Amino acid sequence: MSLSDLEKWRKYVPVVIVTSCLLPWFIIRSKNLAEAKLANDIIVPVLALLVAFFYVSLDLRRPRWKREIDMHVGKQIRAGLLDMVPKHLDVTQSERRDLGKSEVFKELTGVFWEAIDKSELLKSHKEHFYSNGIVYSTSIDVFLICGFAGFCYAVASLVLADINQAYAAAFLIAIALASRVFATPRARNRHMTLSNEQLDLLRREEGDFVSNRFQEIVVGWRRARSERV
Repeated sequence: MSLSDLEKWRKYVPVVIVTSCLLPWFIIRSKNLAEAKLANDIIVPVLALLVAFFYVSLDLRRPRWKREIDMHVGKQIRAGLLDMVPKHLDVTQSERRDLGKSEVFKELTGVFWEAIDKSELLKSHKEHFYSNGIVYSTSIDVFLICGFAGFCYAVASLVLADINQAYAAAFLIAIALASRVFATPRARNRHMTLSNEQLDLLRREEGDFVSNRFQEIVVGWRRARSERV
């Protein structure tokens, strides 16, 4: 899977999830099968597209996705890249923390992607990240969309005094929690395993290139800091 494929599916997946969440409402509220079919053929797709459009365009996934990546996979990659700074530079723990937080870390990350693009093996392995990435982000989409839909059904069940709405609410909330408790950790672990594999391949395939570039960047960063002082 390429990056463009990943971005495409991240736009399509919410439509499927929203559609699945809307179906119970119209099935429950329809008086007969013909009315339910009409709603499912016309109303549900239109509403699903509208809701998914706002979900994607407002990037409602982003805050949770960013927090998830920063806490786990991003933290692991950051530590792995800093470990690739040449040992003879004697980077202190204080410098290591500063490097991880400063703008210069973006330069180190740029070297990481540049090195990957230099190797066909590393580029092919990158595709596994994208494949798992859609699973990873979908687990978050399911948690957010199904969780919100479940809440709406729960409110509707109270307002309408409809037990069927309560069943739908329980079902959707259960799916949201299952995604949060089982699917997301599984995708996260897979992503972290792929991250370790990528870093190991990087050391073997382009270790000298990365080491030399990292040395240039860190030495330049130190020089700039000393000049500011």
